[in-house]
Amino acid sequence: MLQMERYYAERVKDMRGSDIRDAFKLTEEPGIISFAGGFPAPESFPIDLFQEVFQGLFREDYSGLQYGPTEGLDALRRELAVQLTAEGAPCSAENIIITNGSQQALDLVCKVLLDPGDYVLVEQPSYVGGLNAIGNYQGKKVGIPIDEHGLRLDVMANRLKELASRGKRPKFIYTVPNFQNPTGVTLSLERRQGLLELAREYDFLIVEDNPYGEISFGREPVPHIKSLDDEGRVIYLGSFSKILSPGVRVGWMAGNKALIRQIAVAKQGTDLCSSSLGMKVVLESLRSGKLQAHIDSLRILYRRRRDIMLRALAAYMPKGVHWTRPQGGFFIWLTLPSYIDTKAMLPFAIAEEKVAYV
Repeated sequence: MLQMERYYAERVKDMRGSDIRDAFKLTEEPGIISFAGGFPAPESFPIDLFQEVFQGLFREDYSGLQYGPTEGLDALRRELAVQLTAEGAPCSAENIIITNGSQQALDLVCKVLLDPGDYVLVEQPSYVGGLNAIGNYQGKKVGIPIDEHGLRLDVMANRLKELASRGKRPKFIYTVPNFQNPTGVTLSLERRQGLLELAREYDFLIVEDNPYGEISFGREPVPHIKSLDDEGRVIYLGSFSKILSPGVRVGWMAGNKALIRQIAVAKQGTDLCSSSLGMKVVLESLRSGKLQAHIDSLRILYRRRRDIMLRALAAYMPKGVHWTRPQGGFFIWLTLPSYIDTKAMLPFAIAEEKVAYV
């Protein structure tokens, strides 16, 4: 039998399997209640809207079945530019590229920005798919702890000073500032401003991943980090996976025009273009005028789910267990006493209780 490992590239040794992949497998097992991944509730999918969109999709042309521009459909990029501008971050279509979900956007950022051994600041804990993307390009991750207000900037400043003392600096920080995966915590406005100040002082970029920002539970949204940026230092990642469906595989990136042009070159060698069909579905969903009403219904659905979970935790968790109380998104983070090994407990939870978690 041929040993394929002999042919692998050197970088493969740093690639690791993702807990997300295992979470996907768990959802296929009958009877499993999975808290293991950020999966939208199936009842949240806008079936009526999709049916309406698909019925009209091929009346005038069949371009949704053809290859499209690497950067994405111009009309969709313009729509997203208008949206982001309205949210306080002025931009044009030339600042935006469409990707196969925001996961591909992050992969492309790493492909374009990271050399082996480059430092990247990450939240601790952080989204495992983000950590894997950084690891795949041999980036060195520097963890920054978070508390109820998000990133601990005091710790970050010390880590940056330590790196600078060795003549090093990070290329970028990867952050999920709104309803963070996996803690549910939101980065405060004061710390967003402080993060930008540190980025200017130590000359690194900020990758702001915002897949959950639309799913807020009533509080006034905190401004995007990108809306506070006057240098073009922030690379913003957006997604329709949580508000429409992950199956459409449409995400996007907004950033400096020169960076977006280079990202497009990298993307062309990866997949030529994103799905024209998926982009058309998203574009027509935006144009329908019905998307905001759907997002409002998502907020009601997920707030109700959060409230049920918080009540259950209060009723059944023993002393010594603490948890976050998110104001949006999909996640609650439990902190258990140190003597409990949650990794060792997971197989028993699945086998005996049919419950999975990360």
